[in-house]
Amino acid sequence: MSENIVKIPTWAIPLIVSLFIGAASYGAAQANAETTQKELDRVEKIVIETSKKSVENGTSTKLNEQAIKSITKNLTEMQETAKSSDAKLQKLVELLIAQSQK
Repeated sequence: MSENIVKIPTWAIPLIVSLFIGAASYGAAQANAETTQKELDRVEKIVIETSKKSVENGTSTKLNEQAIKSITKNLTEMQETAKSSDAKLQKLVELLIAQSQK
């Protein structure tokens, strides 16, 4: 019976093992690089979305700030008008009291 066995010289065994380990390491490195790239893409999308929301919030904040300033200004004007009206009303009441005492 003839043997169909491939014989490897003993000096080549470390070389074959090294090639196998190198190929496995290369495959693992490629998989790691692909995973890292996917993670970077995911983080980039998050950063872009966060940046957009930040701009929107900044715009909203500026609009809110303008609205608050406008409301404050209007309230100040209303307060001044109320003071003026109170002073006029007080004078009118004093005149009516003085007139009724005559």
